[in-house]
Amino acid sequence: MSTPGASIPIGVYRGRGCRISAIGVYENFIGRQVQKVVDFMVEQPTSWAQFENGSLTSTADVSVWHGVLGRRQLALGVPACCGASAGGDGRTWADEANGVNDAHWQALGNRLIGLGLGGALLRIGREFNGNWYPWQVTEGGQGSYIAGYRHVVTVLRGLPGAAFRFCWSPTLGVGNLTASGAESCYPGDGYVDEIGVDVYDWTQENSAGAQIYPGTAASTTTAQQQQVLDIMLTQRDSLRGWYSLALSHGKPLSFPEWGLVLWRTGSRYLGGGDNAVFVRAMADFICGCSLFGWHAMWEDPWGAGVCDPDTKPGRPIPAPMARAAFLQPSAPEPEATLTSRPPWPVPGRRQPDTADDSTAVTEDPASPATAIQPHLGRSSASHAAVP
Repeated sequence: MSTPGASIPIGVYRGRGCRISAIGVYENFIGRQVQKVVDFMVEQPTSWAQFENGSLTSTADVSVWHGVLGRRQLALGVPACCGASAGGDGRTWADEANGVNDAHWQALGNRLIGLGLGGALLRIGREFNGNWYPWQVTEGGQGSYIAGYRHVVTVLRGLPGAAFRFCWSPTLGVGNLTASGAESCYPGDGYVDEIGVDVYDWTQENSAGAQIYPGTAASTTTAQQQQVLDIMLTQRDSLRGWYSLALSHGKPLSFPEWGLVLWRTGSRYLGGGDNAVFVRAMADFICGCSLFGWHAMWEDPWGAGVCDPDTKPGRPIPAPMARAAFLQPSAPEPEATLTSRPPWPVPGRRQPDTADDSTAVTEDPASPATAIQPHLGRSSASHAAVP
């Protein structure tokens, strides 16, 4: 019998230009076909030819997906403002708005269309509210960003044969935009087909300004994992905040990238380790959303997700508990009614410090329903290979 989780569209990233065989291995792992194949163009192309070709790596480009996706859709991360690395002008969102890079965008769009990928889901300038990509947006730059984003979407939509969809893709939290929030960059309903938020289990600061996670996976406690989760659910531009925004604009909410942090950032470890608390909470949240698009747990092939075995050489941190939570078959689906107490905190209210505290809180009608307790991975109908 199919489970609630198995009815939710799912995608996967298995490495840049990984080819369809790698996607098939993952589909065998979850027991069903994915609906999205997540991939990324080179963030800082060294030439405009590399950008126009849709290069994914130094040796692979978007043509690896030509004619092999079947009913799957390519969800492609596309860089913006690439003049600095590619050579020439077109380095800012204001330049994008003024059409400086139009010829390059047209060439890229036409290449995708020519390869039969004219219906791809494009994530242009993803995670723009972070400080790690050249196209980042800081306070005061919202107007240029919105104008530039709108212009690029208009150029791509205007190409003959184009049927692109556009996923507006911030990362969780305000990022650079501490005064006005990432929502201040919303380009407008006419330029957004879905809102796709990237969510990772990074450490957060507590009320005293100290990092909650201790810096080693083995030392991380479930109480710390719950504390970080509570912040993800209630901070500005939180999970619940983005869900509310998506509802207000009538746009599906998606999670094109969500997952564990199982790698070091420089010499520091900033994640919550093998975090089943996070995985279960994301499952609850996703299935509680009344207007949801799709999700893809981060499955980088060097072992950053749950599908690769813990014994894989080079895997940084084993994740047996998170894997079990991701694949856990759900119980029969009850009626989808709101519970009296949601599993996430309600903003403005003090929350219990432990998961088994029975203190009641008031339900927020904007919160996703939580009676359904799904798994998000394997279909209970079959563990066999996907045809």
